Amino acid sequence: METLNAISKVRFSSARPQRVQLQKLAGVICDLICMEPSQELSMAGRCAYYVIAGQGVIKTGKLSQELSLGSFATTDTEGHHSLVNTSEQRLICLAISNA
Repeated sequence: METLNAISKVRFSSARPQRVQLQKLAGVICDLICMEPSQELSMAGRCAYYVIAGQGVIKTGKLSQELSLGSFATTDTEGHHSLVNTSEQRLICLAISNA
């Protein structure tokens, strides 16, 4: 068993969203997504997100869903989707995806 303090791994950059890998095992990747206000991150594939801090929007195709503290959302497509920090606060999400 391995444990770590995920919050100690949080990092931000005004240049671009930060994706910090926490763990990769058995075909699953766990990342922290750390975003400054107005930043957007595009990804492909199925993913689950849990909002640890802040709020934002997840977009898949023409659909968008608002996310806030404590929200859990999944993408059910192999296509592209994006996560956008729509607030004036920093956004931190736990992202779980296939390797």
